[in-house]
Amino acid sequence: MINLNEWPVEKFAKVFDMAVLAPDTQEAAIREACRQAKAYNIAAMYTTPCWTKVVAEELAGSDVHVGVGIGFPYGTPTTAIKMAEVDDAIANGGTALDMVINIGALKDGDLDLTRAEIQGFAEKTKAAGCLSKVIIEVGFLTDEEIATVTKMICECGIDYVKTATGSQALPDVHHLEVIKANLSGKTKLKLSGVPRQFVLSACLRMLEIGVELIGTRSAIKIIDEYKAYRKENGLTE
Repeated sequence: MINLNEWPVEKFAKVFDMAVLAPDTQEAAIREACRQAKAYNIAAMYTTPCWTKVVAEELAGSDVHVGVGIGFPYGTPTTAIKMAEVDDAIANGGTALDMVINIGALKDGDLDLTRAEIQGFAEKTKAAGCLSKVIIEVGFLTDEEIATVTKMICECGIDYVKTATGSQALPDVHHLEVIKANLSGKTKLKLSGVPRQFVLSACLRMLEIGVELIGTRSAIKIIDEYKAYRKENGLTE
């Protein structure tokens, strides 16, 4: 069990990335989500690339990262298109970029293509001073494939291995264990693709087993639940 005395609300809020990714999302919803992200001072606010300038504008003056999904959600654009998306995201103010791997290429054993995309992504994000996260969509992968791509991500110097997009199969604790067993260097673990019913107790359990970032649309609700839980248990800030 984590020691809640070591987790004031401000620190807990920084565990969360939130996202607004639905294809029918309109600008007013993006701006409102950004205002919430800024008010709660979470880690990052993610959108698809067309909204990056809006998010950067809304988050100006805060330390909430401007998050952008690259090759989202299927990971199937060509490498050249993915790299162009990275350049565009950085030019428009993105500061935390999450790229989906080419899942079929990995499963075909095309490790050269997989590595080229991850390495190119790492080089561009590092040069721009952006956080880098690679989404591996664990629900499609065997344990061996998860281990292989996790090691590759670490070797390329990516900041986070990220479990899933949320558009496909959900991750489970076993997936997290396989990733954790193959992490090295400074690369950390981000849990994402969790159900909307994700609750505070599940978040605390994930922190316990070594997850360092959680991506969920329910971030604001969970932070409010955490504030209430601390108050009920007499924990002071």
